[in-house]
Amino acid sequence: MTCPLPRMQAHVCQADSACVRPPCFQARLEAVNGTQPVRQNAEACAGHLADMVQALTTWARRQHLTDGQLTVLAIDPPSSGSCLLVPADHDRPETVALALAFSTIRLTE
Repeated sequence: MTCPLPRMQAHVCQADSACVRPPCFQARLEAVNGTQPVRQNAEACAGHLADMVQALTTWARRQHLTDGQLTVLAIDPPSSGSCLLVPADHDRPETVALALAFSTIRLTE
């Protein structure tokens, strides 16, 4: 299991501003632009998973990012099954949901 990135906003789908369903997928785009790392992430419900992947890969193409990948994770709904993680400094634990990476898409031209 993989722990997803911290949630970005209220626990709703980010792929469609009118959607109020909870996210069950998170996409992580990691690439390099010259020497600078580039990272983007988004969360979507099952109905908007394809839209989220399409939007992130289109954005990467427009930014001319070809050395990278988009990883799609299945995440727990916001109200269930969280685990407690303790950061390296052990002072401030964070609660995050568990995730399963089920697809990795290489960025190409």
